[in-house]
Amino acid sequence: MTDAESADLEHDEETADLDRDERVEERVDENARNWWQRRRVGADERDEILGRMFYEGDRFRPYLFRFATLMALAVVIAVLGVVADSAALVIGAMLLAPLMTPVLALAAALTMIWPRRLSRAAIWVGLASVGAIALSWLVAMAVPGGQALALPNELLSRTRPTLLDLVVALAAGAAGGYSMVREEVGTSLPGVAVAVALVPPLAVVGAAVELGRTDLAQGALLLYGTNLAAIVFAAGTVFLATGFVPTVRVARLGGRVALAIAAALVPVVLLAIPLARSLRLASEESRVSAVVIEEVATWAGRDTRVTSVDVGLDSVLIALEGPVQPPEVDPLGDRLRERLADDLEVRVRWVATTEAVSSPD
Repeated sequence: MTDAESADLEHDEETADLDRDERVEERVDENARNWWQRRRVGADERDEILGRMFYEGDRFRPYLFRFATLMALAVVIAVLGVVADSAALVIGAMLLAPLMTPVLALAAALTMIWPRRLSRAAIWVGLASVGAIALSWLVAMAVPGGQALALPNELLSRTRPTLLDLVVALAAGAAGGYSMVREEVGTSLPGVAVAVALVPPLAVVGAAVELGRTDLAQGALLLYGTNLAAIVFAAGTVFLATGFVPTVRVARLGGRVALAIAAALVPVVLLAIPLARSLRLASEESRVSAVVIEEVATWAGRDTRVTSVDVGLDSVLIALEGPVQPPEVDPLGDRLRERLADDLEVRVRWVATTEAVSSPD
């Protein structure tokens, strides 16, 4: 690394070790003409990219202020968007949040085998996450009448992650790593922030805790952990595949690099187990709801509307509304037991809908 670039990263044992690997790779690549070696990241480009992920020396304090300011604003917007059930506000918070940068730095430090910067990035992400939850709890507590509001869809949608969320996070993490390495697609990073949300789940954790719904908070925290683990693993894999980590370094530290990728893969695999279970449950609930809606239409008529279907282990609670009281529930129960399960208990809750008209004299 040149003296002109010393403001980007501190000169220490980690950067000096990378510098030696870059010099070796430059000598190896002098006569290289194949496509793969031409597409590998050069030393100057690598140093520039690392400078966009790691803010050190004199650049740290200004970056800390900008990061804290943008993170706080993103959390406030995310909480208000969740409480107001506004997708536009939530998307705005995704675009504003700067959390993707230290997460990608975490992946880069992991694949570069930089333990000191790895610990720094992990602490940075951890403190930002805890701070975001605390701030979201305060904002949710300050929202007038927040306790009286029905749970909005923007909150509920982030409390039941499934295996599909993990797949999306892996794809978005790969896209984030690739857009960081390839300057020609660098403008894709905001789209990555929208595809895999980091701040909204944290906002939901704080808001759900303030509402006294720790079950929903745990679901949102699971979604955040899923996104975080998937981004680190996928981005780290892309950093290796694109030559961002010098191939000379990968060959020299092959065992440690393999161990680092395996360590990043472990939480992804562990999280996939409950997420797969959630996907099966969600699929089953969707199937049961479709059957219930179809049978209710035949049993009670088209004027009766199904407002919710709560599926338990061996029971189903159907909430209805309509102008006419539905008939006896036994025929409906018989039909659902015939189509779903023999020991299914069927409960129906009906709310009458009436219409009052005030006409001019």
